[in-house]
Amino acid sequence: MLVHCLTLRFATSASAADVEAFREAIARLPSQVDFPMRTRQGPDLGERATNADYAVVSEFADTEDFRRYLLHPAHLAVPRDHVESVHSVQFLVGDGEWTGRGV
Repeated sequence: MLVHCLTLRFATSASAADVEAFREAIARLPSQVDFPMRTRQGPDLGERATNADYAVVSEFADTEDFRRYLLHPAHLAVPRDHVESVHSVQFLVGDGEWTGRGV
């Protein structure tokens, strides 16, 4: 399984509605792609001043599905107008077959 971790900061101009539009677009992604994908997301809890504002963790069966995701129209349509900076990392975990089901 490939895990894709994304942290981002929203611009100071981002409204609550802008952040919610981003959240909703991310939440819809698994139902819009034609391969198994699981996504979890949420705002930072504010425990450390240096943290990002928001995080998204997505899981894919393999690197090929992740690469397809990067080019998928639903991914490209996620609103990014109010995103100031993004950092990401991808890594592989496990050695068994993953179906994209479960929590």
